[in-house]
Amino acid sequence: IRTVSDTVNLERIHALHIDTLRGYLYAFGGNNAQSRGGALVLNLQPNPMTPTYAGVFSTTYIHDGYVDNDTLFAAHINSGFMQVIDFRDKRNPRILSRTTTPTAFTHNTWLSVNKKTVFTTDENGGSYLTAYDVTDPTAPRLLDKIQSVAGANAIIHNTHILNDYAVTSWYTEGIVIHDVHRPSNIIQVGQFDTYNGASGATF
Repeated sequence: IRTVSDTVNLERIHALHIDTLRGYLYAFGGNNAQSRGGALVLNLQPNPMTPTYAGVFSTTYIHDGYVDNDTLFAAHINSGFMQVIDFRDKRNPRILSRTTTPTAFTHNTWLSVNKKTVFTTDENGGSYLTAYDVTDPTAPRLLDKIQSVAGANAIIHNTHILNDYAVTSWYTEGIVIHDVHRPSNIIQVGQFDTYNGASGATF
């Protein structure tokens, strides 16, 4: 992304997510002065080819996030927690909660199809795919957490939710699929190993 409006110059970001319900793009981990590595919000209406500045959250670095209906589930990797942020007022976002994830290196978040559960990953050794009940966004509640191979000390990367399944990349364990239709009882149902070596805390 280069110049996105007359007031915001953005050369690079780490990740982005689009709130398709509201029509806003959230750019994370950017190098622009406004966001300082947080979340820069751009309005994609009426023409997504010419987005305009809408707001910013610049308190701490955000590595990645998932946004739905003006609610951001932000992964603060360096700080080790997920924040739920109310973005209804783009110029004055409000933190609803902060939750330290199991191994305190929060890499990504993804919302379930029914919007009741958020899944997180921590990008360090011995990390987990973790499920939180977010029906009350002010008090996320841990439901379950799972490792692909218990005790292998492997590093999880990103998870994405497809219907009732979490499809997740692990550095030394490949692609792993979990049945998450009951998020309080996550069950591994598939794996395809893409790494020619032993499982462990290796990228």
